[in-house]
Amino acid sequence: MTGRLTVSRVFLWLVLVVLPISASAQQLEIHYINVGWGGSVLVKGPNGTTVLLEAGNTGRGTDRVVPYLQSIGIMPANGLDYTFAGHQHCDHLGGLDEVINAGYNVHGKNYYNGSSTTSTCVTGWNAAAATTTAGAPESVPVGTVIQLGNGAKLTVVARNGSIIGGGSVSVSNENDRSIAILIQYGGFDYIWASDMGGGNIDEACTGRFTSSQTDVESSVIQAISPGGAFPLISAGGIDVLNVNHHGSESSTNKNWMNLSQPAVAVISTGAGQSSGFELPRVDVVEHVLLAQATACITAPPALVLQSEEGAPTGSQTSFAGYSVGNIKISTDGVSTFIVSADGAVTQGPNEVAASGLPRTIALDDIAGPPDTTPPVISNVQATAITASGATITWTTDEASNSVVEYGLTTSYGSSTSNATNVTSHSIPLTGLSGNTIYHYRVKSTDAAGNTATSVDHSFQTGGSINYAPIATTILSGSLNSGSFTNLATNNESYYQVNSTSSAPRVTDWYASVTISESPASVSQLITTYNGDYSKGNTTQTMYLFNWSTSTWTQIDSRTMGETDVTITNTQLAPSNFISATGEIRLRVRGSRSSNQSFIARGDFIRFTVETAGSSIARLFHRGEQLFARAFVNRALLSDRNALVSKTLEH
Repeated sequence: MTGRLTVSRVFLWLVLVVLPISASAQQLEIHYINVGWGGSVLVKGPNGTTVLLEAGNTGRGTDRVVPYLQSIGIMPANGLDYTFAGHQHCDHLGGLDEVINAGYNVHGKNYYNGSSTTSTCVTGWNAAAATTTAGAPESVPVGTVIQLGNGAKLTVVARNGSIIGGGSVSVSNENDRSIAILIQYGGFDYIWASDMGGGNIDEACTGRFTSSQTDVESSVIQAISPGGAFPLISAGGIDVLNVNHHGSESSTNKNWMNLSQPAVAVISTGAGQSSGFELPRVDVVEHVLLAQATACITAPPALVLQSEEGAPTGSQTSFAGYSVGNIKISTDGVSTFIVSADGAVTQGPNEVAASGLPRTIALDDIAGPPDTTPPVISNVQATAITASGATITWTTDEASNSVVEYGLTTSYGSSTSNATNVTSHSIPLTGLSGNTIYHYRVKSTDAAGNTATSVDHSFQTGGSINYAPIATTILSGSLNSGSFTNLATNNESYYQVNSTSSAPRVTDWYASVTISESPASVSQLITTYNGDYSKGNTTQTMYLFNWSTSTWTQIDSRTMGETDVTITNTQLAPSNFISATGEIRLRVRGSRSSNQSFIARGDFIRFTVETAGSSIARLFHRGEQLFARAFVNRALLSDRNALVSKTLEH
């Protein structure tokens, strides 16, 4: 055995080598970069997707953010996938252009809050972003989802006062225009909302007070909580909370705390704040986050971490949170998350040891393994097939989006989709050619990013035939000029009818055609009429003859004048308007209230008859049957031979 690896040893070696790499690859990481006074958070998904949420004040992109990115292996050559500026203040986006100018290309999108606020910081970032693959910053739509891999996702839950689920809050302060995002991975939840405000709804209880910011926090957290307009989190709340606005009294109100119930609250703060700010505040840290305002804070106290101490400090500054430098939060989304820090504090003491970091903390929701199972697609059908369209329907066993790929071959080439996650899917196809076979397949992707694709299906569109009138009949009035042949083309060559010679003055006539299709085969009847009158203010009423009741059914009524007007009517259940012998009649009646003669002038009539298409069954081909039968026979023969061989051995 010396010098040889057995199969079991090779397998064991592969397990030892591969498992640590696989486990590492499944981690979601959230990095709070210590930029002092300001904010910068780097999110790295299980699949390596990178999202940079802000980059601190001017200068911090260069001296703090770029070195940190490189220290964790994100080099300029890697670039970034997404950047977000939560709002347009320099302490949040001032360093973003510096990161890009250091060589970090952005591959996906550069997002901002849609605000018109501007400054040299905004101008600098806009210019730098425009040089990246992602291009100039775009206002991120509420509801945007970024897949981070292995079921992890980032969801934009608010922007500029608009809130997921359809709610909104009127905002005017730039801080209140902040973007809010929710990051989820299995049972792990993290919410971040830049400098979003919480108003002063709990001033009497917590002592928090703001005269400039509105309560947006309550509407956001209520919308995504159970019973809200767009519930995304459980009754247990979330695991990690970003403390908005650096621990200012304008933010982190009782609802933000009570409904989120965080195990950990993180504050981005440090030296550089204006005199009198004195952040983070006692009214926020002690009274809200540490749950000392027991009259209105029902959530348990959180572990409060901050990048460092704010400066200058004052009588209202809190020192209860732990100053720990750069903070890293990592999780596989299954049962725990880990919080660690490097102690790189530049203002105040290094309190990593006092905080007990690193800590492993249980998730409030034990998620089990991340969802890696794609939806199960069933009951794929093409319905409502016409000469120019069809509706594709199917079901899935879990909520997922809807995509239909279609075309003349199994290469497809066209697609249409709906991003809403549902279990009953329906996608209309339009603009198709008549009497044509189309191939199609459906795809559905669940919230965890797992995609299922159906087998190929096909259908044939119906036919579409145009008919011109073959006769006209005058019911009231008299022929002025022309015949039914003048109605074949839209060319201002008119079939003209004089009104009756005495009151009431009317014209009343119909055109008819006989089609070759049976009434039962017609799925749609489209009638098109073009014409005018010799005098204005003429009331025109149009009818189709109903052969089942022997009466005229009104299909249009309007005031007409001396200008040609085209009128189109579509009947989706047309069988009653086609006789057993295939005759169709379109009637045009004109009338005027004054006792003046007039002339009705018909220029064009077309009867368009569409027949229904059909779904083409996907056959189990004889070749497949023979292969399956041969496979089974071969398996049986193999078993029999093995049995004979074993008998002979004994």
